[in-house]
Parts: sequence; C-alpha cells; structure tokens
Amino acid sequence: MSVSIFDNQEANELKERQRLEELKRKAKLQQVKLDKRLNKQKILMGAFLGQVLAGESEDEKFIQNYFAKNFPQFLTRKSDKELFASMVKSLGGDIGLEEEVSKADDHPAEQEHDQVEQPDDTDYTDNDIRELFSDPQVDAFPPHDDGYRG
Repeated sequence: MSVSIFDNQEANELKERQRLEELKRKAKLQQVKLDKRLNKQKILMGAFLGQVLAGESEDEKFIQNYFAKNFPQFLTRKSDKELFASMVKSLGGDIGLEEEVSKADDHPAEQEHDQVEQPDDTDYTDNDIRELFSDPQVDAFPPHDDGYRG
C-alpha cells in the first residue's frame, strides 16, 4: 500500500492544528498567570494605601488629603462612590453623591441599566478599617510566594 501526497498533507495539517491549539493553550495559561499577578499587585497596593490612609505622619497626611480630593473623581459608578463615601468623608473629602442625587431628581427616567445595586450589609466603621489595615500580626505573616516581590 502506498502513501499518497494527500495523506502526508492531511497529517501535516493535523500536526499544525495541534501545534496551534497547544500554543493557544499556553498563551491562555500565561494570560491567567499575568492576571493573577496583576490582581495580587492591586491588592497589595490597596492594603499599603489603606495603611497610609490610617497613618498620622506629615507625609501620610499629605497623601490622605490628596486621596480625599482626587479619589472621588476616579470613581464613576454610584455603588463604588457609596462604598468609599464614609472613608473619603472621614479624610475631609466629598464623594459627590449629593450631585448624583440632584441629577437623578432632574432625570428620573434615566436609570443605570447595566448596574445592579448590591445591599450594603456591612457595619464597619472607618476605625475598623484602619485597625484592619494596621494590624502588626497580619503584617508579620510571610508572603505566600517567597520569590515574589510585589
């Protein structure tokens, strides 16, 4: 039995498709790893900022004032503004929720269609949050990945 040129071509195409699928799988795996790394960086940066916002030094006061003034402009969703309202207010800033209420009163038919309002079932105070971010026992834990320097 002889092997035709078409059989070889089909086998080569199958191998190429398998290689392509393997490359796609590896690329997806690398993207997942990158996403996890970026999420970890964001969490650590947020924890660091939380400690700074709870601090008392002159440098920390400067950052607190900057945060209170500029962070509300960064937030675009009403639910996000509500989440940070007490923190920004405790730092002397204005989150701007009153402006949104007056806009909503002016245009009651316009609703945010893509956002689902989540109930706020937390009873945390600003002091609870500051205590959480400045706990020396939590800070003493070694990082999960010893080779990672975030």
